[in-house]
Amino acid sequence: MDIIRVIKKQWNDTILCLSLLLQNRLSYLFKTPKPTSLRVFYIGGYWRGANDIVAQMLHGLQKAGANVFEFNTDKNSDALNTEDRPYDRGTFGPVWLVKDKTFPDILRFRPHIIVCNAGGLSFSSTDTAILKKWGIRFLGIALSEPDVYASATSKIAKNFDVFYTNDKHSVEVHRNKGILCYQLPMATDDSFFYPVQPKPEYECDVLHLGAAHADRIEAVRTLTKHFNTHVYGEFWGKYGIENRGFVLGEETLHVLSSAKIVVVFSRTPAGHQIIKPQLFNFLSSGCLVATEDFPDLYQYFEPGKDLICFNGTDDLLQKVKFYLEHPEDANDLRQAGREKALQYTWDKVWPKLFTPIMSKQLSTSTKVRASQRINDRH
Repeated sequence: MDIIRVIKKQWNDTILCLSLLLQNRLSYLFKTPKPTSLRVFYIGGYWRGANDIVAQMLHGLQKAGANVFEFNTDKNSDALNTEDRPYDRGTFGPVWLVKDKTFPDILRFRPHIIVCNAGGLSFSSTDTAILKKWGIRFLGIALSEPDVYASATSKIAKNFDVFYTNDKHSVEVHRNKGILCYQLPMATDDSFFYPVQPKPEYECDVLHLGAAHADRIEAVRTLTKHFNTHVYGEFWGKYGIENRGFVLGEETLHVLSSAKIVVVFSRTPAGHQIIKPQLFNFLSSGCLVATEDFPDLYQYFEPGKDLICFNGTDDLLQKVKFYLEHPEDANDLRQAGREKALQYTWDKVWPKLFTPIMSKQLSTSTKVRASQRINDRH
């Protein structure tokens, strides 16, 4: 009986593999599938809940019309191989996906594309090759570059047909290694981030959500001395700054809607300046956002019309004071910021992310031009 069971399983797996291969080969034989007809196996974790960017991107993909299988790594920890390191979401090394824990779901779902979103997630080169033989294409995303490049993404990017990075400077680094890499356009999930009623316990002049990194400690300390400032995040107590802990899920919306001005700093923990997704999320929530003025910002926004931009702590203090004293100007900026943020939503971004990977046979130069068109639209 055991032999019969094994033979039956092998036969069923063979049928599934052939079915998957036939589906994917035929999909590209006659025409390129539209995003609304795609079957996407989406792998990622979102410990912050619905306001985690990996969850937001999932919602946007579903809203775009794709048929999505959600493989939540937070609920499938046995599918992760960290090579005996503590699980750190890809901060200090790749997180390899375990074949025996993922392949059965992949075979049953029969995806056109597998998306590995952040967390250092990837299949091994051997397992990737098997899945590609079945006609599956791979799209990888990095959300913490350049900080995690050396430890994690440099070791996994080669496994993907197309790789998107949050950091524009990392694009050329990957391309120099022969990887088809583009900068990831930033966006928001407007189905989660929208204005709600404020709550008295959260009302404040200035709000900052984020950990205590070196670039922001003195600025936040100064804000707390001059204004009613609420701070949420890790490590602030070490620097004598009152920390209100963490706020997650829908309660985040009430915290955001109760603040007159929300400050977003633009640097990563390692000090690299990037466009932060919080800009889009907080603007979509109806906040008046203040952030550091740097060139990449102008790709999306008009500083002074959509949001407040500052250069240094003194400039930040002056602009916070001005908008607190001029509520009509603050409301105009707040409204314009929300309208601008709603132009950049993940359901609009996903079809453009799929453009290079869905093309049947693009040369590298053609793919690069496709990438440039994607980024030009954002």
